[in-house]
Amino acid sequence: MATPVTINPSSIEVPSAGGNVTLELQNSAPEARYCFKVKSTDNAHYRVKPVFGFVEAGGAGQLEVTRLAGPPSNDDRLEILFLPVDAEAPDPKAPFSAGTSPAFVLDVPLVAV
Repeated sequence: MATPVTINPSSIEVPSAGGNVTLELQNSAPEARYCFKVKSTDNAHYRVKPVFGFVEAGGAGQLEVTRLAGPPSNDDRLEILFLPVDAEAPDPKAPFSAGTSPAFVLDVPLVAV
């Protein structure tokens, strides 16, 4: 099933010594604004900015993924949860605090070599 938001690149490979990658989020829905929350299977070696945010209707956004130095790994991933929100919603974190199930989730495999 295709989702209205796509991510490029769809997977990340970084040196285990550390590095940065920018993920591009693209919302193809012309009238739907989404908030997102990023979760990681390895918070010891990966940092993501922002953790919460918006992707405007028909718009784009970016996530900065930083890999800290550590052992090689090929079984980590980012899980990005999305919820539709009103155009006036001021806080991307608030919809997730209610325990609402996401409308869709995108997984981004993380490989450190």
